[in-house]
Amino acid sequence: MLDLSKEWSISFAGCGFMGIYYVGVTSCILERFPRFLQEASKVYGASAGALMAAVGTLGIPLDKCCADLMHMAKEARKHSLGPLHPAYNLLQIVQDTLLGRFPEDAHVRASGKLCVSLTRVSDGKNLLVSQFDSRDELIQALKCSCFVPLYCGVVPPTYRGEYYVDGAVSDNMPRCNLGKTVTVSPYSGESDLCPRATTVNFYEVCFNNVSIQVNLENLYRVTSTFFPPEAEAMAEICHNGYMDALRFLQENDLISSELPLRSLEADASERCCEQSPVQTEIKQHQEGHQWLNPELIKNLPITIQRVLCTACRETHSADGLLTQMTEYLSKKVPSYLPFESACFLAQRVKDWIPDVPRDVSRIFGSTEGKQTLKEKVEGSKSRPLLHRSTSLPSDLNLCHPTHDVKRFCTKFRGQPHLEP
Repeated sequence: MLDLSKEWSISFAGCGFMGIYYVGVTSCILERFPRFLQEASKVYGASAGALMAAVGTLGIPLDKCCADLMHMAKEARKHSLGPLHPAYNLLQIVQDTLLGRFPEDAHVRASGKLCVSLTRVSDGKNLLVSQFDSRDELIQALKCSCFVPLYCGVVPPTYRGEYYVDGAVSDNMPRCNLGKTVTVSPYSGESDLCPRATTVNFYEVCFNNVSIQVNLENLYRVTSTFFPPEAEAMAEICHNGYMDALRFLQENDLISSELPLRSLEADASERCCEQSPVQTEIKQHQEGHQWLNPELIKNLPITIQRVLCTACRETHSADGLLTQMTEYLSKKVPSYLPFESACFLAQRVKDWIPDVPRDVSRIFGSTEGKQTLKEKVEGSKSRPLLHRSTSLPSDLNLCHPTHDVKRFCTKFRGQPHLEP
């Protein structure tokens, strides 16, 4: 049971595109009990969890965050390899999004409360960053926390002159062992706020402090972490996050368990879509939307419902079959051609070329002053076994061991032994 009379913190686990779950969780908290997030002493996060922790700390509108995440997923689904396609630069999209959303004083508002989990490349150790000197430094820390090796690229980004990768590699649930920290995860397991498994579980794994039960539901969630599902599935995941957060608040007596949901929820999704440009077509489908079942999002805030409806509408165009096939072929067929992949890969390499001298200098700079094993071996061969000692008499000069030892033995043979 959460005791609000004492200090508490919140920790968001890394989860990739499953971050849409956090949109539902945070929207429920801000709507039902905003004090839980606003008065938390620390908000920890790794990878996508760090992004949501930053959004909650800075008070960025959740509908904007939801729209950005749905856009990232939409762009990834355009390509045959999804996020692995050379044309898709996830880290660049994240950076552009943060630059467009974060206020100029973001680093001031985040310092001391937001804690970003990073993994240092040089030794693999975890680092929690909570002080930021500028907005760009804050964004750079979040980029490092989201960089999955090979999945996002080869050369990791830097923070304060050092290379860092995804914080989930070393600690995917920062400070989870502290009793005052409320853990949040989109995978069913032992986290404080997470989905409940609908099947019996006999096995459980712990991935860098995140408890994950072994079942088909979590297998689907892990897959969706790296390869985003369709817009309708993401909308349902967002709604599940809202309902799980509502259950958590009720179980901890933070809100009344008998508190009714918003009034007029039956037509909430209809009202959100009536404000969209497709109002006429919605009325033609009285029993449900052509692109999204209203039951999947009925409890979400209206602003988020509108974003999800728009994303689903863009995915399922209302045009005829010929138009859909034309758009599908124009997007999908070229993506299977090696030529297109080679062109985008060449472009990525071209963009990286200006940074090559800087990256190389950092790599060699980190080893400056350190001798390699080969240099040490060769150096030891070139030096004499024993050095000349200036503190001993000239007769005991051991620079040439064989000759000097013989002379020493001849000179002192027969003399009595002297005690020191």
